[in-house]
Amino acid sequence: MTDKKEIRDYFVASMEDDSLVMEPHCGKCDAHLEQDYYCETCKRNCLCLDIYCEVEDVYEKVSNFIRVQPRFKKFKAFLGKK
Repeated sequence: MTDKKEIRDYFVASMEDDSLVMEPHCGKCDAHLEQDYYCETCKRNCLCLDIYCEVEDVYEKVSNFIRVQPRFKKFKAFLGKK
């Protein structure tokens, strides 16, 4: 479990029409973020490195992507809801 002192911004991953969709969220207030990753509620820039996948097939796809793409080595995938 993540320490509450450590704010972990995150994506919620899902599949839409066979495409992976990742929606960014602020780890402090859970607000959905726009493309600039700025949280209007908290007035801070967010850095999303955690990816939550509610279903196993999405989790497997995301985990594989993290494994094979070196530029995504700092990302972590989780199975289940945030």
